[in-house]
Amino acid sequence: MAKRMFSITEEQYREYDDLMIGLCLYCGAERECTEPDAERYPCEECSKRAVYGTQQLLIMGRITFCEDGDN
Repeated sequence: MAKRMFSITEEQYREYDDLMIGLCLYCGAERECTEPDAERYPCEECSKRAVYGTQQLLIMGRITFCEDGDN
C-alpha cells in the first residue's frame, strides 16, 4: 500500500469529518459515506481496500495541517 500523506487545512478536516468523507491511502481519492474511524473501506476509484476515515488518518499520522494555499 502506498504511504500517502494528506496535507489539508483544519477547515477541510472538519468538513471531511462532518460530511463523512474518507480518503484513499492508495490513490488519494475521496469517498463519501465513510465513518470517521473507518479502516480499509473499498475505494470507488482504484478498488483497493485503502479508504480510511479522517479521524483514523489523523491518529495514524497521515494527515498534516497546513495554512490555506499551502497544500
